[in-house]
Amino acid sequence: MAPASHGLLGRIQRANDDASHRFGPRTAEVEAFIVAAAQLTPWQWRQVLATKRLVASISKEGAGSSDSARSIQASIRSSERRISEPIARAGEVLFDTLVKRTEEKQVSAWQAMTALVMRSQLPALKFAVHYVPFAAFISLSGSDVLDPRTLRFVDSLQALTREQLSALARRWRIEPAASRALLQAVAKNREVKSEEAVALAALALVPHLLTGDEGWSAVRTAVHGGRVLGAIGELTPAEVGEVWAPLEAVIPLASLSEVETVPAGERVRTAVNNAINKITRPPRGRTAAPAAARPPAPYGPNHAEVAAFIKGAAELSPIQWLRVLDRRKLVASVTREGSAEPAGVVRSILATLEGTRDLDTYTRCRAFAAVERAGFAIESHGKVNLDQVRQMLAPFEPVIAFQALNGGGFAHRVASLDKAEWQRIAAAGPDANEEAVAPLVNAGTALIDFFGGRSDDEAVAAWHAVSALVQRHHLTPIKFAASYAPFASAIPVTNPRSLGAMVSRYVTAVGRLGAAQCAVLARPWQLEDALSSVLSGAIADGSSRPGEEAAALAAVVTVPMRLAGSGGWAAVKTAAFGGRVIAARTRLTAEQLESLWKPIQPAVPLVSLNAPAKSKR
Repeated sequence: MAPASHGLLGRIQRANDDASHRFGPRTAEVEAFIVAAAQLTPWQWRQVLATKRLVASISKEGAGSSDSARSIQASIRSSERRISEPIARAGEVLFDTLVKRTEEKQVSAWQAMTALVMRSQLPALKFAVHYVPFAAFISLSGSDVLDPRTLRFVDSLQALTREQLSALARRWRIEPAASRALLQAVAKNREVKSEEAVALAALALVPHLLTGDEGWSAVRTAVHGGRVLGAIGELTPAEVGEVWAPLEAVIPLASLSEVETVPAGERVRTAVNNAINKITRPPRGRTAAPAAARPPAPYGPNHAEVAAFIKGAAELSPIQWLRVLDRRKLVASVTREGSAEPAGVVRSILATLEGTRDLDTYTRCRAFAAVERAGFAIESHGKVNLDQVRQMLAPFEPVIAFQALNGGGFAHRVASLDKAEWQRIAAAGPDANEEAVAPLVNAGTALIDFFGGRSDDEAVAAWHAVSALVQRHHLTPIKFAASYAPFASAIPVTNPRSLGAMVSRYVTAVGRLGAAQCAVLARPWQLEDALSSVLSGAIADGSSRPGEEAAALAAVVTVPMRLAGSGGWAAVKTAAFGGRVIAARTRLTAEQLESLWKPIQPAVPLVSLNAPAKSKR
């Protein structure tokens, strides 16, 4: 008997899972936002736009975007998407819902919605800049569970005068030891929303009293206070005093711990009302205890695939490795992006993962981001201007001199750093999105011993493949295929049985393309806007992605053997487009399918993908 996962129940469960995550991990919040935005009254919209303009008067985060609603929708519908799939799907629903609103309202809602989709990946202040225009009318999850100290701090902010806010805007500095302690405490309390709530409150208040750089400085100081309150349980009293010093003169920390005394009469009245509510409330039905929340998988959403790759890569034979490296050279002959990460950068990253094994995950993620940026700066060879290079190398300057270093020398110096130096580099490095970087850090750590005995070519190929696998659903199918193709036959990641017969026949046909067929696919072609919109709607739910990925993998492996250079890359893109079309055929009319298939028709006739007729006796 087939396992449940292959039966009707399994398909229903998978459909429900896909529906609940089509806009990313915060699908429910995004759906609620879109529905609420459509119900805002004209007066509420005027308040939203007024708040947005006020925030733009002090914000340095680019609250006012130069993108128009038309350009945003064009990016959503584009076959070469520069935005993630969850944001694109949510954007389509949002613009359809707000189709009768003005462009300014649509763009404002788009900015708030994208910030909501990426809420866990954005710093609190950057998220607040984009969402604060709607915060008064569409409340956020977690805003009702703030601790009393944070609530008192927000209330205190609301009562500040212009002079007090000007005092918060003054420049300040805290000791490195206290700053490092705060950084580590914040890493242990990433789920606390106090910093976010304070950022929203400060941005709603400060622009009314201060503008320009002074207002932005006051907001940042207030947000620093929210960060301290969210991590105060992990700090010693001396550390708390040091990190709270910039706010002490305006809002004393002791004032946030005072317990307001309630008159006896008020306490009795409250107790009686609570008792009446409990007595008159109808009995509640028994509900099952909520299931314990599972910790996030170490390798991210594609944990099982990444784990299988890590195991499979260590078991490849020498002959299989030769095939992997040969295929990688073939892929490089057509892709126009060059090496995503040179050998020096990869070795530097691996040395970082080895040297930070004993540190907490958030610190490792910051160190990872700092080393990756510095490695690219060293390998840029004049492609990055000098000011950018200095900024990227700043966290390492006290311990590493860069004048005579290349990528390999940098990796060697990175490998010699000790734990204390790594902590300092992490504190001085760029902020890292732990949710996005931690799976890469964990996957790389699992492969460190394997990388130790491999050549640079093998290490780079394996790192590119595992990175693409970790970030699979954040990459376009053709970019994923370009990174993973060398391992596609040795460690498959696509189940042919899940593609369907017609898609499987097309993937097989792509794998058998000849030189003449590749030359035909390399010819330039253009798609009409109406057909592009139809296809975008047909693939919006993501169900066509496996077919497009499989076609892209087959094309990246086959085409370079027939056609190199830019012509080969054009043929690969056309073949991948064919996979997208054939996977979405059930949502297209016969005329639409034929029109979309025209670029592929001379090389792979559509009729050849139909099931063969049964022979008659």
